[in-house]
Amino acid sequence: MLDGEAAADGAEVFRRKCASCHGADGAGGSRKLRDLASTEVQARSDQELFEAVARGTPDRKMAGFRGKLADAEIRAAVEHLRTLKR
Repeated sequence: MLDGEAAADGAEVFRRKCASCHGADGAGGSRKLRDLASTEVQARSDQELFEAVARGTPDRKMAGFRGKLADAEIRAAVEHLRTLKR
């Protein structure tokens, strides 16, 4: 579990790198992408979510962020995804 400062950094990473496609609230945005607050996404382990962000999801046409974001930034973004539960 990350501390509050890292979680705040995760919100910033999400805003900079994810919100343009997934929407500010993670609900899928105007592109109607996967709702990151959905039960399906939230049921995945932190490691599964980390790998999806790092490697990308070719079946959903999302490029990976490994090499573009540090591992700590990806972990922080995953921690932020946990706050999106509805």
